[in-house]
Amino acid sequence: MSFRAFKLARPIAAIAVTMLASGSIRADDPVLVRHRDVVVTTADFDAYMERVPANMQKAARADGNRNEQVVDLLFTNRMLAQEARAAGLDKDPEIARRLTLQVEAFLAQAYTQHLERSAVLPANPEARARELYLANIERYTNPPRVALQHILVNLWGRTREQALDRIREARAKAVAGEDFAALALAYSDDPAVKTTRGFLGFALHKELEPPVAEAAFGLKADGDVSEVVESRHGFHIVRRVGYRPEARRPFDEVKAGIMEEQKTRSQTDASQKHIDAIRRSPETRWEIGAIAGLRTELPAVDIEKKELEGRRRYEESLKTILPGVVPERGKAPPKN
Repeated sequence: MSFRAFKLARPIAAIAVTMLASGSIRADDPVLVRHRDVVVTTADFDAYMERVPANMQKAARADGNRNEQVVDLLFTNRMLAQEARAAGLDKDPEIARRLTLQVEAFLAQAYTQHLERSAVLPANPEARARELYLANIERYTNPPRVALQHILVNLWGRTREQALDRIREARAKAVAGEDFAALALAYSDDPAVKTTRGFLGFALHKELEPPVAEAAFGLKADGDVSEVVESRHGFHIVRRVGYRPEARRPFDEVKAGIMEEQKTRSQTDASQKHIDAIRRSPETRWEIGAIAGLRTELPAVDIEKKELEGRRRYEESLKTILPGVVPERGKAPPKN
């Protein structure tokens, strides 16, 4: 197999591999690449792939290019690690400390998984799942949803009276039977109206502005148009175009998910209780003063710069999500 050069984002990845010199090779462990006494085998590849979730490993191994990259990474790490040891870098106190931290993190994760595998699970997981289902039935009940068309008239560049006149005119035409999508294009200030033509899709009560939600869920039939309501964004009317009533999901549909959730919770609780016991042990002494001394003080000017930069990024993100809604600094909002 010929290998092309791969750009390595982290040349010291796979720390457990890079720290160990090549040992004896089993006869049933095929060699993948060899350079003098440096060897990478199938067992090395398998160990590296353990970081991939079990349900994704088959798909990951099906990617030949990715497999080549992994083998190349393992080989490069092992070669460079050998050269680093030859150069005495493993004796450098700072590097040795960092290596120790990496190994400790890996072993801690392995032991956490060991604790979780040893966790005591419910004797009858299905019965426990049913108990939880009945005790939390609202969690497995889909709330009602209403599908809406929507027109918004805001107060940018208008008086309150002008905005009210505009929304009332749109409502009168909607009630008279004019095409609501066309009315939305003509009257609505919703930034997305050119794409949505006023259609909001199915929405939950909590997803809508409170006055709009009350109006929307108060409509009795598809085609009904609400009265004018006011929110912090301006004046609205909505037209109902669909409705999905509350529906409880049957136990058999959610059973597997509840059982898996309980298994995960039991395993997490087992490891967390062990860790908490160590943290709270009388033999564990937290040196609060020394920990507090780790904190650095930033000059006030640096804090102000960070706040301004954060605000600038937030405004830029809003312009991307809601074009036309956030005006440029020093400029008035656009008028219709």
